[in-house]
Amino acid sequence: MARTRTLIAFVAAAASIALTVSLGNWQLRRADEKLALQAAWDRAEQAVPMPVAGTDVATVASRLPLRVQLRGRFLSAHEVWLDNRQMDGQAGLMLVAPLQLADGAVVLVNRGFARRDPRDRTRLPEVARPNDEVIIEGLAAAQTVRVLQLGENAPVGVGGPVVWQNLDYDAFERASGLAVARWVVQQTNRADDGLLRNWPRLSAGVEKHHGYALQWFALAALITALTAFFGLRALRRRSSVNRFDD
Repeated sequence: MARTRTLIAFVAAAASIALTVSLGNWQLRRADEKLALQAAWDRAEQAVPMPVAGTDVATVASRLPLRVQLRGRFLSAHEVWLDNRQMDGQAGLMLVAPLQLADGAVVLVNRGFARRDPRDRTRLPEVARPNDEVIIEGLAAAQTVRVLQLGENAPVGVGGPVVWQNLDYDAFERASGLAVARWVVQQTNRADDGLLRNWPRLSAGVEKHHGYALQWFALAALITALTAFFGLRALRRRSSVNRFDD
């Protein structure tokens, strides 16, 4: 009976060690993935903008992140504000507007940040909305930064600009009736429109994953040490009992 309990304890310890080492390795892989993403983002920021037309939408989607240049007109009737954003230590909103290119393709552009009115949260910022053709330069990315979302997004184009928590391409298409590219451009070129574009540098956050990995490996080492300690003690005890029986 005692031998069975010891065997079960060793099996449980071995499984725990394998699990914690596996979790530590997973955290290291996540850190490597984020470092690769950081490097790709840095290369995109320093690259020459790629002129994009509607026929290039699929190409851009396969090369994200990518520095691009777009020429078109904003469809301001279908723009949305993204709430609970921050820039330069201020709370506010991001303005995302669809840009229609000359060939009819539509790309969503994160035009920039505007501070929220602290006295009236229902009042949206006043910004310039160009009616003429514009040239937009920026970084094409798969998505905007997401925040915790409560509830559903309001319809687009009904009663003026609306406030969303997060950008959702499918929801935007259903609400606006526009077919949009599955990537968004973070505008970087200057424009006298009342919006801020002091975009923070992408942080890979690998320190967090390295810290978690260290914790998992330390736990694996602790389980190994405790297993060895109690296992040796059990073997000594069994040896003593056997000698006494002899």
